[in-house]
Amino acid sequence: MNRITQGLVLFVAILLMLLGVLFFIAAGSVDNLISGAALVLVSLVLLLFVYRSQKIEAAKPTLVTQNFNVKMEGSGSLEQKELKCRTCGAPLSEKNLKVVEGGVVMVCPYCNTVTSLQESPKW
Repeated sequence: MNRITQGLVLFVAILLMLLGVLFFIAAGSVDNLISGAALVLVSLVLLLFVYRSQKIEAAKPTLVTQNFNVKMEGSGSLEQKELKCRTCGAPLSEKNLKVVEGGVVMVCPYCNTVTSLQESPKW
């Protein structure tokens, strides 16, 4: 139920409650007493309906989206170095690099030597 509908139902419920109370005050006959009780009962049902609908809406899970902006930078100056095979000295390219279990491995296409690439400390 949207907010406008809830507002209208609450307005009608309050109006019926006031009208029912007026009928109670002017209860000169049994008919006025019964009419007042019926109006108050209908207004209480409408108020209960609005209250329950608000509780149901509040209990529904809401989807929360979060965006994280991560900027990664090196701790020092970054330079691109030419990669060479440690065994035969052949030049290696990015195609010869593979990530295996979280580490970077170089595979030489000439001598098929497998070497792990290690980052040198920055200090």
